[in-house]
Amino acid sequence: MRRSSALFRSSLMLLLVDPLFYAATVATVLFCSFRFFLAGKFFVEGAGTTDLRQLFQSVPFISIATVPLIVFRLRRFICDDSLPVAPAKRFAVIIAAALSAFSVPVLMLVSVPVCVSSFGDVDVGQAAAGFSGVILYGLLASSLSVFLFAAFPSVPAIPLLVSMAVLAAVDFIHIVPLYVPLGSALSFAMRKISFAWHFDSFGKGIADSRDISFYLISSALFVVMSVVAERRRTGRRGGRAALLVALASLSLLAFSAERSYFRADMTASRRHSLSDATRSLVSLLGSPLRITYYRSRELSELYPQASEVADFLLEFSSLSPLVTLEVVDADAGRLSGLGVQGQQLERNTGTKIELVTVYSAVVMQHLDRQSIIPYVLSTDTLEYDLAQRVKQLVSGSARRVAVFVGNGRDCGESYSYVAPFLASRGFMPEIVGGGEAERAISSLGSGDSLLVLGSSEMTFAQGQAVAGAISRGVPSFIATSPYSVPVETEWTVSRADDDPLIPVLNSLGFAFVPALVEDLSCFPVSMQSGEGNSAEFVTLNYPLWLSLMPQPAAVRGMTLFWASPLALYGGAVPLLRSSPYSWLQRDGAPFITDPFALQGATSGGDYEPYVVAAEKMTETERVCVVADQHFVSSLMTGFISGGNSVDFRNFDFLCTRLLRLNGEDALADMLDRTRPATSLHKISDAEEFGSERRRTLAIHFVFLPLAAALPFAAICAKRRRKQ
Repeated sequence: MRRSSALFRSSLMLLLVDPLFYAATVATVLFCSFRFFLAGKFFVEGAGTTDLRQLFQSVPFISIATVPLIVFRLRRFICDDSLPVAPAKRFAVIIAAALSAFSVPVLMLVSVPVCVSSFGDVDVGQAAAGFSGVILYGLLASSLSVFLFAAFPSVPAIPLLVSMAVLAAVDFIHIVPLYVPLGSALSFAMRKISFAWHFDSFGKGIADSRDISFYLISSALFVVMSVVAERRRTGRRGGRAALLVALASLSLLAFSAERSYFRADMTASRRHSLSDATRSLVSLLGSPLRITYYRSRELSELYPQASEVADFLLEFSSLSPLVTLEVVDADAGRLSGLGVQGQQLERNTGTKIELVTVYSAVVMQHLDRQSIIPYVLSTDTLEYDLAQRVKQLVSGSARRVAVFVGNGRDCGESYSYVAPFLASRGFMPEIVGGGEAERAISSLGSGDSLLVLGSSEMTFAQGQAVAGAISRGVPSFIATSPYSVPVETEWTVSRADDDPLIPVLNSLGFAFVPALVEDLSCFPVSMQSGEGNSAEFVTLNYPLWLSLMPQPAAVRGMTLFWASPLALYGGAVPLLRSSPYSWLQRDGAPFITDPFALQGATSGGDYEPYVVAAEKMTETERVCVVADQHFVSSLMTGFISGGNSVDFRNFDFLCTRLLRLNGEDALADMLDRTRPATSLHKISDAEEFGSERRRTLAIHFVFLPLAAALPFAAICAKRRRKQ
């Protein structure tokens, strides 16, 4: 042990006086910080996220160069078989020294989640799992590099370049099947040896024993291979039996790790684990529940998420002996008969880009009932999808929601996302309108739900029908206000004085203040400034589009448009509030809605938050009111969505409130915990945000690189004084 300890200390001292170690440390800090904060657009409005996966995924990229450089400095100990330390111990000590050097910049990067926590909520469990995975990756990368230096000892440049090439290959080899058609066996082998494939779960906050075993067993295997390489180089004989036993033991361990494993969800909300509510629902099963997961072979070969879905379904089936799971290759003909359509993915074959149709469908059968999840490639909402279907299969009832648009717009055009989104969350939306609206609303029972979008064009009879439904205990979600905006043509605000639903809501405890809420925490809009050749698009903060911070009722925040404040009484309680930096634009003169005219607008007095959504839950009345009839409008959703994704946060709020109005709080909690708050919501003041941004950039691009380089400068100065 003393000799091994002396070798470890000598290895560290060798690194401490070598400029390559400090260069690798500075490069790692700068590269990872650049990718997370700048390339990841952390400080850009609407793009910044507290999800740390981008940080963790950056480390393997830069490690392709830094780990071989660190091991390169230790090559004299790798190739020196005259040291009085057994070969296996010697290689293990050198790997430990390289891992220690690798860990220095990784530990410095802990400052990233610390600084990010000033802007938003950081999941400590995800951070712990991610950094643990990074350390395991560093162990395996160091072991691989040590083996290659032991295998090619003659010319130092050869193992250095080979190590970089091999690390690059094993980091990205799992994506080769995306571009080159390969057989199942070869694709499976590429996934199994890919370092990055096994790192995917750690970045999400999951500690999977199979991934941990892969890193540990593979590292031990490279130690054994290093010993074999040295024996071949020195011509030693003997010890083959011990090496064969070691290889056989490692193979047996790897086989056992794949067969018997555990998955520890380290996220704060346990969003990758099954909840007690799901266990309670499964316990209600009195007859067998059969789950069949139809998965295309191409999909399982290309994406680790497909394996995660299968693992999650396996965990779900283990809750009860009445639940059985079968994972089968997707059959297009059978799935087409079930009404399941495939999804098309692009595959680059090198000479052309072709579309591949893949399936990932879950079919659940209980007695004579059947429910289908048509496409799933993520475990984000899988627990909710399974649990709510189990509840429907056992009870035999469906969540019927009558959707009534009362502002004169067409639901299929102006609110085109509403019905499909509700259907995807297990509701049965039924569009009611025209002359049948009054009769349809009057026929609703307490087992149904009502969704009202706008009320300015309602007839008096329709308003009374809605009031009657509320009084009968029908769970009702109402999105309306005294003001309407023709969003399709212009942004002028007008008041509907003869709205028949507003007095009904007033009588229930929801009074609308004659004003519009403006907020410093708002959504930016892009507008054209100037005309002709001088025209240009500029981005302006629009105070009338409220960017609501994460709140218990909206865990990821929301966006509301031209919302009116609510004054509550009679048992109504607030759900959503604007930020503390909001004020009112009072009714009187025409409302100012021009984004250019509103630039620099302030309250002129004190700021305060205002209630913009509220609900009333009593034995006889279950109603939720949002003071914005456009919050799930297709056009407005398009305005706030990015180029490659749709912002469905408002729709998530709609679904969770409908569930809670219906008394299904456990299912609503499942949806909320799978949607963690990752927005930068803690700082709404622009000046404070800029100050914190400058501090964060200074720490990661000035202070940390200097802290990594100063020890080497001190060592060089000390050497000069001695000379």
